[in-house]
Amino acid sequence: MRLAELARAIDARLVGDGDHDVVGVAAVDVAGPRELAFVAHAHERASAFSTRAAALLVDVDFAADHADALPCPVLAASEPGRALGRALALLHPRPRVLPGIHPRAVVDAAAVVDASATIGPGVVVEAGVVVGPGCLLHANAVLRAGVKLGARVVVGPGCVLGDDGFVTVAVGDGNETVPHAGGVVVDDDVEFGANVCVDRGLLSDTRIGARCRVDNLVQIAHDVVLGCDVVVVAQTGIAGFARIGDGAVLAGQAGVNPHVHIARRVRVGGQAGVTHDIVDEGAAVAGTPAVPHFDWLKAMARLHQLDELARRVRVLEQHATTTTNSRKPETP
Repeated sequence: MRLAELARAIDARLVGDGDHDVVGVAAVDVAGPRELAFVAHAHERASAFSTRAAALLVDVDFAADHADALPCPVLAASEPGRALGRALALLHPRPRVLPGIHPRAVVDAAAVVDASATIGPGVVVEAGVVVGPGCLLHANAVLRAGVKLGARVVVGPGCVLGDDGFVTVAVGDGNETVPHAGGVVVDDDVEFGANVCVDRGLLSDTRIGARCRVDNLVQIAHDVVLGCDVVVVAQTGIAGFARIGDGAVLAGQAGVNPHVHIARRVRVGGQAGVTHDIVDEGAAVAGTPAVPHFDWLKAMARLHQLDELARRVRVLEQHATTTTNSRKPETP
């Protein structure tokens, strides 16, 4: 594809010769003369000035400051991440997925599967499951009874949707599992990565709002409600009855306690532990227990000063001891 055509297709401004052909996208330090390179992070920018790529996809600010010094044409985008996605879709299209049920899938006769859905090998769909139009269930996914998928839901390999949650009660010296009455309801255009577990509700349905993105190895417990456009990054765990507002982002390995409510557009940092409600929309939190992000940064800075502080305290103690001893009267 010619650079001029690609620039129009991904909504980027071309700086330089648009007649070059590109056939793929690659990292800036390995891209060849027929590839587009994406430059986003600081460590990539140094390589941009010596790249062999046919062109660079950059943000508009970097292009404004450095386009004349770069060795190849530039595609400047106001939303470079979105532009990259469009470029990848054009230059590296995914294999076409045909609707239908793979012969090695197990689909109960009492399940309702839309004719336009794609059910991959090893998938198990139990009785009572509803799979909407355009859904894609990758290999070895399991949908247990009570799961309802809207339209165009992608379920990654090895996912389990609708298993019972982890609810036990003490009985004598042991424990007893509590049966669940709810299901799992997934709205349109949700995407699950590999090996995600979404438990069915204990008392009501676990609900995943439209356009949510759930990364690999995420645990979403019983009766959780995710709003629309929530992003949940790998190895995050959300405990039972939690509520996550529209547009919130939970970074990798974050944890959310039971019954916690998180407001809209909140950003939860990696490995943060949310132990209480976060009521301020758009807040950013970090640490365990989670606190405002800036407060956490200050606390971490002070933590790294503890060794020096301890040394200074020892010096002061030694000085105080020496001064006290020097003031004691001599024994006759």
